[in-house]
Amino acid sequence: MASVAAVLDNTLRAQNIPIDGVSIGDVTDRGSWRVHFRPEATDPQKTQAQTVVNTVVVDAAALHSQDQRDVQAYLDAMSLVEKSIDLTILDQFNFIRSKLPTPLGAITPAQWVQAVKDKVLTL
Repeated sequence: MASVAAVLDNTLRAQNIPIDGVSIGDVTDRGSWRVHFRPEATDPQKTQAQTVVNTVVVDAAALHSQDQRDVQAYLDAMSLVEKSIDLTILDQFNFIRSKLPTPLGAITPAQWVQAVKDKVLTL
């Protein structure tokens, strides 16, 4: 499940503000939210970041969108063992498709991953 920190971090990075990360003290007190800047962050970028801290919307929809991005990023960064397991399942799935009364073509690994990424957007 997404966190306030993930939404804030993602929003800052999307605006190309150089940060190492963020920390959230009390989620209900934006004064306790901290942005940890990289050394190259300029004063205007720090000001922009403070504006984001003060205004970023962190509601159920924002948290849900972050969850979706997190799942898609997870798929891109899966470990070799996870990819191997998924591709073994895909091989079996394709075998079954090929044996149907009207055989269906194989699904490629790229199509499989894209289908999962697309599916998470419907949840």
